[in-house]
Amino acid sequence: MNFLHPQFLWLSPLIALPIIIHLLNRIRYRRVRWAAIDFLLTTERRAVRRARLRQLLLMALRMLLLAAALGALAQPILRGGLAALLGGGGQVAVALDASASMSATGAGGSAFERGKRLVASALKSLPRGTRASAGAFAVSYTSPFREPLRDRGAVASVVNDARLTAGRGNVPRALRSAAAALERAGGGGAIWLLTDLQAADWHADDPGEWEQVRQALDKADRPKIIITDMDPGVDSNLSIADVGLSPSVLVEGDTPKLTATVLLRAGASTGAVANVGLFFDGRRVDTRSHEFAEPGKADVVFRLPALSSGSHWGYLELSPDARPGDDRYYFVVRTQGRGIPLLVVDGAPSSVPFESAADFVALAARPPDSDLADRSVFTIESVSADEFPGTDLSGFAAVVLADVPRLSPEATASLAAYAAAGGLVAVFPGAHTDVAAWNASKFPGLPIESTIEADEEKRIRLGPVSQTSPVTATLPAEGLDRVLVGRMFRFDTASQPGEVLMQTERGDPFLVRLQAGKGKVYVFAVSAQSDFSNFPFTPPFLLTLHRAVSSHLIEGAAPLSRPAFCELKLDLPPGTHQMLTPDGKAMPLLRPQEGDLIFDRTALAGVYRLVTGEALPESPDSAPPVAALNVPAAESALERIEPAAVHALLPDASVSFLRADGSAEPLAGGRGSHTAASSFPLAALAMAFLLGEVLLAWSMGRASIAARHQARASAEPLKAAS
Repeated sequence: MNFLHPQFLWLSPLIALPIIIHLLNRIRYRRVRWAAIDFLLTTERRAVRRARLRQLLLMALRMLLLAAALGALAQPILRGGLAALLGGGGQVAVALDASASMSATGAGGSAFERGKRLVASALKSLPRGTRASAGAFAVSYTSPFREPLRDRGAVASVVNDARLTAGRGNVPRALRSAAAALERAGGGGAIWLLTDLQAADWHADDPGEWEQVRQALDKADRPKIIITDMDPGVDSNLSIADVGLSPSVLVEGDTPKLTATVLLRAGASTGAVANVGLFFDGRRVDTRSHEFAEPGKADVVFRLPALSSGSHWGYLELSPDARPGDDRYYFVVRTQGRGIPLLVVDGAPSSVPFESAADFVALAARPPDSDLADRSVFTIESVSADEFPGTDLSGFAAVVLADVPRLSPEATASLAAYAAAGGLVAVFPGAHTDVAAWNASKFPGLPIESTIEADEEKRIRLGPVSQTSPVTATLPAEGLDRVLVGRMFRFDTASQPGEVLMQTERGDPFLVRLQAGKGKVYVFAVSAQSDFSNFPFTPPFLLTLHRAVSSHLIEGAAPLSRPAFCELKLDLPPGTHQMLTPDGKAMPLLRPQEGDLIFDRTALAGVYRLVTGEALPESPDSAPPVAALNVPAAESALERIEPAAVHALLPDASVSFLRADGSAEPLAGGRGSHTAASSFPLAALAMAFLLGEVLLAWSMGRASIAARHQARASAEPLKAAS
C-alpha cells in the first residue's frame, strides 16, 4: 500500500502509547491486604472483571483513535484509485477514454482494457450508498445514465461492454457531460477520468471549450476531478500518416503509383525499421521496408496492379508495435471506367478538318503526339448545337461549348440543371457567337460587353495567373508566354463576380471561373479556333482543359480515406440497403424523403460497404466499398499533456492525478483537497473512536464513584462491629 504523505508514518510508534500508559497505571499502585477488604473483594469479583474488560476496551479505542488519526494524515492510497473515489462525496461519474491512442499496450494489455478492469474493481469496492455512472468517450461522451445510480452492477456492465474506437478523444466534452450527470443528481461528488493524457485530446488551444467546462463544473457544485494515468509508457511509434495516388483521376487499365508516408515518432533519436505490407482487393500485393536513422517521416512507394472498372479497396499494414491501433491504413480506389466522358457541342460544324473550334477541343482532349497519348483519359462525343437540346447530360464529366451561336431555352435549362447538380461546363465563345442572345440567356451569367482588337504590330500577351488554382498555378513555366491574342471578348465581371484565373498584361480577364450550384463554369475570352489567337496551338490550352476537368473530378470524388467518426453522405436509389461495418455488422439504411442519407456510426477503422437488398453476401469483401476510415494522425503522436497544463485549464477545480499502479501525483494550488486519496473516511473513524473513548471513560468514572459509595456503605457495619 502506498501513502500520499508517508512522512507521518514515523509517528506510528505512538499507537503503542495507550498500552504503555495502561502498564504504568498498574505499576504505580501498591497492594495492601487487610481483613475488611478481603470481604469486599470476594463480593465484588464480578464487578472487578467488568472494570478490567472496560479498561482493555478503553485502551483499544485509544489505539484505534491514534491509528485512524495517523492514517488520515498519511492518507493511504488503495490500488485502483478506490480511496480517491471514496472522497467523492457519495457519487462518482466515470469517464473512460476510448480514443485510438488507448490501444497502447504494456505488461497488462492495452490501456483501454486495463482501464475497464480498473473501473470494474473500483465499482465493487465503493461503500454502500455511493451512486455511480459511467461511460466511454472519444469525440463525445457515451453513457446510458442521465445521473449516477445505486445499481453499480449495471454501471459495471456498461463499462465492460465499451469498445475501443478509432477516433480522436475530446476530454473537455467528456468532462462537461460527466459534470452534467452529477448536476442532475444534486451536484458534488467526483469525476473519475481514466485516460492516457494524450495532448491532442485535451484541446488546450480552445479557450472557449474550456470556459464551458468550468461553467459546467460550477453548476455541478465543483466536483473533484480524479485523473488516472493509463499510459503504459510507449516511447516509440510507427504509423502511416497519409496515402497518395498518382495519377489522381484513374481509368480502367491504369497501374497507379501509391505513396505511403510513414512516420516514426520517438522520445529519443533511435532508429527503427518500418516493414510495410500492401494488401489490395483482399490479397497481399507487395512488401517494402524503410530503415529510419532518426525519428521523422519517409515515403514508401508501391505500384498497384492494373485496375478494372469500379471500386477497389486495400490497406497498408505495419509490423505490430506498442500502439497497434494505427498500424493499418485503409483506402478505397475508384476508376472512371474506360475513360472520362466529355461532350463537345460544336457551334459551327464543318467538313474541313480543324475549321471548327470543336476539332481543336477534341484534339486537346485526346492528343495524338504528347506525353498523354499513352493514357487518353477522355472519351469524346460531339454533337451540333441543334442536336444539343435533346442530349442527356447526366453521363458526362464535362460539357464544352465551342463557338455556339446561341442557347435555346431548353438548352439553357438543361445546362443550368447539369451545373447545379455538380457538372462542369467550359465555354469558348467564337466568331459565330451572338453576344446579345448569349447575354439574354443568362447562362452562365457572365455578360459579354464587346471585343478587344490588338494592334496589328503587337499582339496581346497573357500576364498574371491565379497561384492558388491547380488549373493555372504552373502555367507561366509551361509556355504561357507563347500565347498571342489578336482578338478577345471583354467580360463584365463587376455585375457577375467570378474568380479570374488568367489575365492579360493589361489586366483584362482571360479565364473566369463561376460557381453554379454544386458545379463550375469556365469561360474563356477567346475561341478554341485559331481565328482569335494561337492559344489552341500552345501547351497551356491542352493543360488548362485537362486540369480543369481533373481538378473538378477530384473535388467532387470521394477521398481515398477519411478519419473515423466522420459522416458519410449516401445518395441511395430506391430499394432496401444495408451498411456493412468493418466488424461485420449489417445496419439497415432508411432513405430520407429529401436529400442525402447521413450515416454517422463510423467509430471503427476499416472499410464500410453498401449492400443492396435484405440478403447479405457470402463474402463481405464482395460488397462494393463506400469509404475507408482511419485513425486520425493526432492519435499516433506521443505528446502528453503535463499536470501543470491541466491545472492551468482548471485553476479553480480540485484536480488529482493517480497512476494506474496506485501512486499519486498531487497538483499544487486550487481549491479543496488535492490528494489522490481522501482523508475523510479515516478522519470520520478517528472522530467515532474519540467519541467512543469519551463515553466509555465517562461510564467507567461513574462506575468508580458508585463503587466507592458502595464500599463506604459496606464498611460502616464493619467499623461498628470492630
